[in-house]
Amino acid sequence: MQHAPLVKVIQSLGVRERADLIRWVESPFVNRREEVTRLCRHLCQTVPARGATEEEPEALAKIAVYAKVFGSASKAKRSRGKTGAQVQKLSEAEDTALRYTMSFLFAALKSWLAYREWRQDDAATGLMLCRALRKRELDAVYEKEFKTLQIAASRVRKTEDFSFANYQIQFERLEFNVRNSKPDPVQLKKASDAFGVYVANIALRHGCAAFNSPERNLETIDYLPETLARIESGYYSDVPSVQVYYRCLRLLQHREEADYQFLKSLLLEYSALFAPDEIRDPWQIALNYCIHRINSGEFQWAHETLEMYKNGLKDGLLLDNGVMPRSMHQNILFLAIKCGEWDWARQFLDDYRNALPVADRQNAYKFNLALWHFKRKEYQEAQEILLKVTFRDAYYNLDARRMMVLMYYDQGDFLALDSLLHSFRTYLLRHRNIGYHYFMYGNFIRIMQQILRLQPGDKRGRDLMRQKITREQYLAEREWLLEILG
Repeated sequence: MQHAPLVKVIQSLGVRERADLIRWVESPFVNRREEVTRLCRHLCQTVPARGATEEEPEALAKIAVYAKVFGSASKAKRSRGKTGAQVQKLSEAEDTALRYTMSFLFAALKSWLAYREWRQDDAATGLMLCRALRKRELDAVYEKEFKTLQIAASRVRKTEDFSFANYQIQFERLEFNVRNSKPDPVQLKKASDAFGVYVANIALRHGCAAFNSPERNLETIDYLPETLARIESGYYSDVPSVQVYYRCLRLLQHREEADYQFLKSLLLEYSALFAPDEIRDPWQIALNYCIHRINSGEFQWAHETLEMYKNGLKDGLLLDNGVMPRSMHQNILFLAIKCGEWDWARQFLDDYRNALPVADRQNAYKFNLALWHFKRKEYQEAQEILLKVTFRDAYYNLDARRMMVLMYYDQGDFLALDSLLHSFRTYLLRHRNIGYHYFMYGNFIRIMQQILRLQPGDKRGRDLMRQKITREQYLAEREWLLEILG
């Protein structure tokens, strides 16, 4: 059952959310089936948190769930599983009853999720209330609630969601005026302007998304040419969201530093107006530009990139529901080290340890901590961490072994290095399904072993090795290998 959509959604819920869901399902307005309530309680108590385990708890086996919901499975059948052991299975009728109950609970769960989202949006709830009051012709109550709606809307962050909500609010007022035979050209203009801002936001965001797709065909985006023409004619100059998305699109198209600087200034000034999940993409576009400059050999951009990361972290804009991808975590660490900000880098590791994905948290933190010590040439500390951790992820394992190779060579421990290279090769042969990394690390091991066999003073041999290293398409630690050849 652990792969059922119902279980997957419950797995994502915290303790308080599960308690809220139980209260929702217990409400007669939502559900009047006792078996649905029992199933909800059982799942909320037994479904493990996301990332906690890969094995299905016994309490989630169908036979156990059925017993909790309906009592013992009187018609259950026994059969032999793959191991030959006796396995009890539900009868067809019992299985159908359980599936129907799960379906009813899933419907209640979906309505609860939608309700939670709706209740968190004061503008949306106010809008629906005003619409209902208008239809019932309760004008006096409508006027009072519409004022409340306008106050609620003024507090909403001025982003894509706001532009759509603002259009709906202005159009709602227009509908009210029309019903009461009060034509209002000013209100019509307000509704039209709000709709224009909404369309501009959507067209620009879709343009950015299209530019990141393989085709990069902006011509297929409805209203984008018209939006760009209006912006370049001076429209929307006072609308932060439109300006931010416009600069994002220009930066993606032209990769000009002037567009980056403009976008950066907008982000620093207006990020607080955006919801975190909406501003994250513009920040990432700005960061990708910085990373592109670094990858082009302009290492002076490391400080600029780190500063952008720091600003994004300060405002919580780089986390998705409190979670930071491990690749971003490591990129920030590398940048801080490259910029010589050792103390900040070490503090960053601890401050954002719990932001790493739960399933990968311990390994990612320990590996990055070992990397921090390694870069400081504190080899004993780095080795102690790496030797005590079992990395189940093949990529962590490869990087840890590569790091050990560099440390053993730097310390002159060639006997341990030779043994490590042999075990490294064995590990690689057992994990061939890792794409180009197989060739990258295979070539690294082979070339490292050849370097160790070079005789002192063998200038020609070193020259040939340099040529081989330069020509190799896939090779880990290319610069370091060239460096140790002198």
